Amino acid sequence: MSRVLVVSTTFPQYPGDPRGEFILRHWSQQVRRGASVRVLAPRTAWCHGDPGAAHGLDIVRFDYAPKRVSSLTGNFGILENIRERPWRAALVWPLWRGLAAALSRELDRGGIDRVVAHMLLPGGWIVARECSRRGVPFELFGHGTDVDVLLALPAPLRRRFAGHVAAATALRFPSAEKRARFVRACPELPAAKLVVEPMVHCVAPPPPVSSRPRGDGPPTVLYLGRLIPQKGVDDLFDAVARALPDARLEIAGDGPHRRRLQRHARRLGLRAHFHGFVHADAKHQLLSQADVVCVPSREVAGLSEGAPLVVREAFAYGVPVVATRVGGIPELRGGGRLSLVVPGDIDALGRALSQVLRELQTEGPAASEPHEPARTRAGRVAART
Repeated sequence: MSRVLVVSTTFPQYPGDPRGEFILRHWSQQVRRGASVRVLAPRTAWCHGDPGAAHGLDIVRFDYAPKRVSSLTGNFGILENIRERPWRAALVWPLWRGLAAALSRELDRGGIDRVVAHMLLPGGWIVARECSRRGVPFELFGHGTDVDVLLALPAPLRRRFAGHVAAATALRFPSAEKRARFVRACPELPAAKLVVEPMVHCVAPPPPVSSRPRGDGPPTVLYLGRLIPQKGVDDLFDAVARALPDARLEIAGDGPHRRRLQRHARRLGLRAHFHGFVHADAKHQLLSQADVVCVPSREVAGLSEGAPLVVREAFAYGVPVVATRVGGIPELRGGGRLSLVVPGDIDALGRALSQVLRELQTEGPAASEPHEPARTRAGRVAART
């Protein structure tokens, strides 16, 4: 039996928490295949219950500050949490030190065959440093923003990171685009260790077709993700206001820009419904009722996309996707209908959304999607327009 220690600063904080759910799902699959998995994650202000108990995972929480102020991780991402409350920047060093001490304690306990870190910063750096010193096998997963932040570090710090990571079994990236950027920034690392591995296997299967609700009314455009600048949700709002003013916008997710985006939607007179973070049945319902999923991401201050799972989730439901050519998104072609536009081009985004909805109205019964016959979805769209 393989004994794995998983290190992540993002992990569900209570049963049903969608934050880091894809990591929980990934390692739950490994447990079902016979692995013994212990997860090391920070105790946050929002922690309660044991999200890993039902999945066979052993969750170890470490403290880095009094629980009521332990909010550098957990609510949003680390960068977004600092932007929301700048005083949280003072927690960066306590988190670093607390994770390093907790990892050292776990390694001292023994009985670990390998260590896997999710997110290159801060956990990946700490794991690489400690495990390379001790000769413990380890590998790292980069997911998106963490890769971008690492690549933005000064060259001496990147070389220092590369020195620690040289002993890794593998360094995994969500897209070939992220891997290529990393290779340019850290050419000293062996290319054979740099693996492209989008975690598409973490997409939850949709419910049976018969259990999926149907609705009437205007076309529904779904956005599912964090509400942060690089996600481009304001571009989506502007595009819908110009091209589809009667559409219904379902915004699932949260972030420090939620209130600003709500004000923007009201100014534009949009029918926008903000659901916050969604999970399980709520996510299933939104994907089931969506006519098109939009991923309007853009690059902001060097922060970009990896391989957003929402694209594969939409494909699993037979929902077409309109997205921008950013990061690893173009690599997700195949498995569903994906229309790509230039990031930041509001008119192109609106035209693409309109085109997809027109095609759904006119497509015939010969065309079908994985989980819903085209005639059913087309008829539903036609009734709404």
